[in-house]
Amino acid sequence: MIRTVMERFVEHSPMAVMARLVMQWALHGESLDDPLGNDEPDNDGEPLRELLLSMTVQAMTQIAARKHRTRETVPEALEESGARLTALHDRMSRVRAQWGRSLVRDSAGLLLPVAHRRTEKRSQSLGDLRVCVLDGVSMSAGMRCMPGPAGCVHVIAPADTQPGAVDGPYVLPVYDPELALIVDLLPYERGFVHERAFAAQLVESVRPGELWILDGHFNPAAILSGWPCDGSLFVVQEHGCTPAYRALGESREEGCLDGAPVCEQPIGVPTECGASPVFRRIEWHRIDAQGGTTQRVVILTNVPATTLDAPQIVQLATRAWRDTLPLPLDAVCDGAAFGAIASRAAPLASGIVALAFNVFSAMIGVVKNALDLDERDSERLPQHMASGIEAAYGGMMIALPPDNWRRYDRLPDAALRDIARHLAVHVDPRSMRRKRRDHKVSAKSQARLLATTLEYLLREDAELAAAGFSRLRTIAMATRDFSSNPSRALRHASDALVMVTKYNRPVALLVSIDDWNRLIGQVRETNFDRLSIDYASLVPMSGETVVSDLH
Repeated sequence: MIRTVMERFVEHSPMAVMARLVMQWALHGESLDDPLGNDEPDNDGEPLRELLLSMTVQAMTQIAARKHRTRETVPEALEESGARLTALHDRMSRVRAQWGRSLVRDSAGLLLPVAHRRTEKRSQSLGDLRVCVLDGVSMSAGMRCMPGPAGCVHVIAPADTQPGAVDGPYVLPVYDPELALIVDLLPYERGFVHERAFAAQLVESVRPGELWILDGHFNPAAILSGWPCDGSLFVVQEHGCTPAYRALGESREEGCLDGAPVCEQPIGVPTECGASPVFRRIEWHRIDAQGGTTQRVVILTNVPATTLDAPQIVQLATRAWRDTLPLPLDAVCDGAAFGAIASRAAPLASGIVALAFNVFSAMIGVVKNALDLDERDSERLPQHMASGIEAAYGGMMIALPPDNWRRYDRLPDAALRDIARHLAVHVDPRSMRRKRRDHKVSAKSQARLLATTLEYLLREDAELAAAGFSRLRTIAMATRDFSSNPSRALRHASDALVMVTKYNRPVALLVSIDDWNRLIGQVRETNFDRLSIDYASLVPMSGETVVSDLH
């Protein structure tokens, strides 16, 4: 019965099945169970883990709606979800501080085995440095560093508030553009916040070997004075007050970018202990191609010149990093994905949306890696997946209750990665006519591919616990002549592999359908870059027995 139900969902809404598995993959088990250990339902009769996952699904649909500017959730539904999220925050805040931030950090680490590195987006000159972008594009005016008559001025601008957003604590997302994952949420409050306190929160997240691009109106004085000397690097622009520094050399031209010279000067910034770390001050005048005007761009960095030269630093600092992501960050930054919520619950709301961003981005990466999609199909893939998840997830959880999904909490990364790859082939935004035209896939091949995917989804727990996920069972040798008693050999093939002999010489191997699927999976595990639909024609239908000629 479970196989029949799962088959229907894999065939008609594989993105809902994939979403459930990847969401469980992105969360630690303790994040899915009640902190008191009883997992009692809330007032709506929904356990904690299901409430969190259902909100993550809702956030994915909101992210897709932002990307394609389609119809978003109706206000009544947002009001209900906002009340549920506030109640969830009140329930969890007593036992887990900054739970929303922990959800994001955990998901970024747990999704690494399935996240696909986008090598075409990476600068080859960065070497082993991990790029982290602190996104401050959506910062409120009260948080931005802006020039004034007497230095940096903070202005609280009510017009900067997004419709439906909350007035209170906010977060700034930190993402890895190569993996397209949000790795952290840096909290800040709307209005006047001391720059040094904000910088102190920032440096707590910095790790050696990372290159941080501070994309926003940040105060460079606080960044330069508080940045740790542990091998981590940063690039920040001057947007407001200029930090107090002393020149350690003359400004010299170090190259040209877009027809304008790039100049560099070494500077030192005094600190409280009297030391003066050396930084690079890079200046470039951006030329507006339309109006012919120039814009002065000043960049401060501690990246050594041997690692990146001045034009490369300018390219990193002025790049539109948000455009490199497959999904928009607006829903994470403005806090409006769940409608009107209490200020105290805003960090949790942003954490759930960021979790949904990571899950959605990882799913998109798996599908794109499995399918050869053109630019148009890649563009419509997020909306296609979100529509399928929104339409089928609720019904799927009714047909397949949560207890049926707990078995996947114990799967190793390799097993889940294989399941995601198989499901990705079914998540195809193209029409059936185009799929058959592009891949020449017959209905029989599609059925065989579906059967293979189900075998990966519905394996027994004992088999999953084995060291080899696709390990074959012990071979049983048939010593009789195949022509004298073929029925007995066929009966044995349903229990174990049977080596058929003739005149005491092996002539064939009888393999049951289950063992054949395991064999195919083992081959794909060792040499498998992309699951091909055409390869499904090699997989037999359920109930068939394959005879492999050893000659």
